[in-house]
Amino acid sequence: MFACRSFRGCFRWNLILLSAVLGVVQVSAAQNAPGAPAPPPQNSATQNSTTQNSTGSDASLAAAARDAKAQKAKAKKVFTDEDMEATAGPLPRLKMDGPENSDEVVAAIAKYKAAHTPEQTENAVHIWYDRYDAMLAAAIQTNLDVTVLRQTNYNNGYELCQQSQDYQQCNNRQMAELRGARNDQVELTKNSNLEVRVQHAFMNVRNGLIMNGLRYEWFKIRTTNGIDMY
Repeated sequence: MFACRSFRGCFRWNLILLSAVLGVVQVSAAQNAPGAPAPPPQNSATQNSTTQNSTGSDASLAAAARDAKAQKAKAKKVFTDEDMEATAGPLPRLKMDGPENSDEVVAAIAKYKAAHTPEQTENAVHIWYDRYDAMLAAAIQTNLDVTVLRQTNYNNGYELCQQSQDYQQCNNRQMAELRGARNDQVELTKNSNLEVRVQHAFMNVRNGLIMNGLRYEWFKIRTTNGIDMY
């Protein structure tokens, strides 16, 4: 730095320096000015809060999806034979194929009686009886309905043939009736087999109850006419 020789000289020199400094500041400000205002800086705490909120939201969505999936799976629950058997009572179910197992049922009743009250024993037998009595009643009624309907169709077909005198139409109708009769016979046979199976098992179980000192007036056996019980 050098010393000023006069007051005027120093004043002039200071003005030159001030102008130079202002010019440098203006150029620097122009170069650093952005095209758009910059967003305010976020501190680490704000960033962590945002990340945690996002993570929490994702976790909530995942949990909701799992709950919805579980509810959907529960709604699609399909009840199987095992589910139905769970409400059939403590006694063995009756076999519908192969050797009959009424002796097994009687033995189970005797064992149940030894560990339970008379009321509990009667209730267990009643649950078992009601299950198969309902099956027997349905099989009997179905066979009665199918037989009546088939006979009605035969009679109507014969009368229509007598009235129309159309041989081809009568022949077509008779063929249709024969096909229907064959289909009905399959169902009739299946229901008849079930009737015989349940009726025979009921007789054996009732005899076994008497031998064990158990007599229930309600333990009746349906006949195939759908009316009588013995």
